[in-house]
Amino acid sequence: MKVITKGGTQSTFAKELVALPTPCNDVVYYPAKLADLATEEGYTVFQTLSQKSGLAYLVVTKPRTAKIVLAGSKESINEVYQAIPWSTYEIADGDNKFDYKELPSLQALEDYFLHLKEQ
Repeated sequence: MKVITKGGTQSTFAKELVALPTPCNDVVYYPAKLADLATEEGYTVFQTLSQKSGLAYLVVTKPRTAKIVLAGSKESINEVYQAIPWSTYEIADGDNKFDYKELPSLQALEDYFLHLKEQ
């Protein structure tokens, strides 16, 4: 698993989805509703998968940007995501479902990751 430390990535809107470029030169998509939550000073975290490279990513949305914070195998990213202690929510759009977690603050997530590194 690799920690991604670069700043936020420029996202673009594609219908009801936001396109987010990945470090593996692919594009992943997430619901525009998460971008709406982020503009309201909310923070969310979700996992996504590059169909091109097979790499999975843990992404944080924050006001006006999204940031990929971890990259790794689908299994390792899912394990980290599932262990994040905040409530999981779902956005349903027809047959598609998208899970995310709302964060109390960006600092809370950073503290959580620091605690993981120490273990």
